[in-house]
Amino acid sequence: MTKRQNIALILNIAAFVLGSIGIIVRIARNIPDFFLYYTQLSNVVAVISSAMFIAFRNTENAKLRRLVIAVRYLSACGLTMTFIVVMCIFIPFGDTPVMIERMLLHVNGFMHHLVCPVISAVSYIFFEDGVKTKRAVLIPFIATAIYAFTVYTLNFLRLAPAPYPFFAVYDYPVPELVMWFFGLMALVAGIAFAVRAANLAAAKRRYKNEMS
Repeated sequence: MTKRQNIALILNIAAFVLGSIGIIVRIARNIPDFFLYYTQLSNVVAVISSAMFIAFRNTENAKLRRLVIAVRYLSACGLTMTFIVVMCIFIPFGDTPVMIERMLLHVNGFMHHLVCPVISAVSYIFFEDGVKTKRAVLIPFIATAIYAFTVYTLNFLRLAPAPYPFFAVYDYPVPELVMWFFGLMALVAGIAFAVRAANLAAAKRRYKNEMS
């Protein structure tokens, strides 16, 4: 294995262990509606994607290799979305001291909102083989759209509470909900393009260094 592959392996092991700790602590705290939260779903996907990376990193099966890369890409984008929303929306525009304590000062929050997103993004962008086709940006976009429509529907039917304020369909006027939806979808689309572009740029720099 190359140095880059070894670093990617170490980072994915760290992401798997720390993400799992956060999930276990979250479940142990008996917090309801675990799977309604984008953060929790993103971290579950992240743990699964890191486990897949660890298990199949040396596979010669091309389809399986592409699947692992796609799931790792989805994970990196989802966790980056979580990081940006927490740091740029929830904390600065909410009750900041309360939100900092809630989002960052508990074990699962610290792992899932800060540590795991950073590890995942650094590993995927700088040390892993990434998605190549432009169509791949649809992976996190479609996944996020499915999540949003599901949560909106459940809240509209009163089958589940809104995990975030902008999903509370009975508390806000429709234009505001629509604005939030398109804003979040634009954000995840931008993240998808940026993460893919950063990974390709890192790969291009590695190739130039190897050729020089």
